[in-house]
Amino acid sequence: MKRILYFLLLLSCTQVYAQSSGPLQMEDEKMSSYLANRKPATLTIQVKNLPDSIKKVKIELTMVQLGVGFQLNKFVETDATGLSKVVLDQNLPYQQIWLTVGPYLYAGIYVNSGLTVVLDAKKLEKRAFMIADGIEYLGDDGKLNTVMNKNVLFKRKEKGDLDKSLQNLRKLKEQHSEESFLLKIDSIKNALLKIDEEFIANHPDYAWAIKNETLSGFYGNICVTYWGDLMPVKLFSEVSSHKPYFVSNDGSTFYRYLQSYSTNGKLPKGKGLPGALALMDSLYTPQKSDLLKIFLLDTYKDLFSTAYPTIISSITTPWCKGISTKELAKANLNEKKVENLFATSKKPDDANIGKPLAKLPFEADLYEVDEKIKAEDLLSNLKSKFPKKALIIDIWATWCGPCIADLPSSKSLHEKNRDLPVAYIYLCTTGGSNIDLWKKNIVQMEIPGTHVFINEKVLAQLRTILNAEGGFPTYVAVDMNGKANSKVISHMGALNRESLKKVAGL
Repeated sequence: MKRILYFLLLLSCTQVYAQSSGPLQMEDEKMSSYLANRKPATLTIQVKNLPDSIKKVKIELTMVQLGVGFQLNKFVETDATGLSKVVLDQNLPYQQIWLTVGPYLYAGIYVNSGLTVVLDAKKLEKRAFMIADGIEYLGDDGKLNTVMNKNVLFKRKEKGDLDKSLQNLRKLKEQHSEESFLLKIDSIKNALLKIDEEFIANHPDYAWAIKNETLSGFYGNICVTYWGDLMPVKLFSEVSSHKPYFVSNDGSTFYRYLQSYSTNGKLPKGKGLPGALALMDSLYTPQKSDLLKIFLLDTYKDLFSTAYPTIISSITTPWCKGISTKELAKANLNEKKVENLFATSKKPDDANIGKPLAKLPFEADLYEVDEKIKAEDLLSNLKSKFPKKALIIDIWATWCGPCIADLPSSKSLHEKNRDLPVAYIYLCTTGGSNIDLWKKNIVQMEIPGTHVFINEKVLAQLRTILNAEGGFPTYVAVDMNGKANSKVISHMGALNRESLKKVAGL
């Protein structure tokens, strides 16, 4: 009897210890061995009770990641039984995925060791958001996802209003004294945490996750607020002490924004990358510094052949070094892919819209336009090239982050609506842009359409004709009747099939 009691007591203590120790924060010294000794996580999606008319369900996964690029899109579909299994190849802790399952579900999910999402098509008359009757989250990560998605909906408006208050306050920082400003941002943080406490009262086992995500988002905003300025010492200590658990929108952007804050305007001239690496080593623990260095890969991606080896050699945390090393290998592979593709490509037949450069296998035609052509002629020739189609014109630059971030949305829109009479025209300015980088971006993202590297003077004239003057990116829709509208598209990610048909005049 005593032995049984002792065993039960020992088991109870072990369970309490396991619960109190909780998951590892990304900066934990044990993270490298933890990731090295586990299997890649699996996401399983099961759609039950599908109508006989539906044979397969399309699934889109937008996966938050570390390193180059903030998110990665992946497209899969279910088999005839409504089942799909995806093995995550990045092996990241609590990776957030924005999941779209046909017309049934849009949700943010976290996958750590294994998650099964079960949908009942009979119960889902319209697309569910996060959680609803007919949606179940099961498996190792099931309960976490159930709770976190409920939390998204809990007092959503109040949390949204607080976020807006913080953004508005950020714009007015200079109008407040330091003491007043710090009191105001602290009151917003406390209000957010108070809402969390109300929700946590019914879900105490997940207090660690809920509070951590809230603070990741909040402290990321604080970093943006102080870009180009110095945080008060006490506030910086609070922000820099934060340690996310999740590779999520909030967790990943916290590190991204902290890295930008650390190096934005604080380095003496001429110090460059070595100065940035030394500064982060001086400010943070080795684990946090190494995580921040991963985000420098994105900053220096156009100089990867020289910059990446320097960054990698400064990283001591094994799993961070592993991510960086893979990014270098991928960059080298992509560069060879670009070189080989252009070496074997044919030139487009049509020379009316500039100098034909290449015809690539993913339905992309590349041209170069110098200042000899008139903007009016270029526009006329583009319309003549596609006589029975509407035109979507994307005006961008290789140095424009928002431009490049929106290109995958344009590609996705194109691929999902190939049956519509719409031509996609991408005009990249020569102003500050690099022609080799232009080609590289097109090949790496495999963007179909007509790509024109256009002289900045000609582009300026074309903007005037189209009433599309302004910054980058700018989008112009020329409908089936030849009427141009430069205000109807804010960004390509905002368009779906119906809104595309509307702007195209279909």
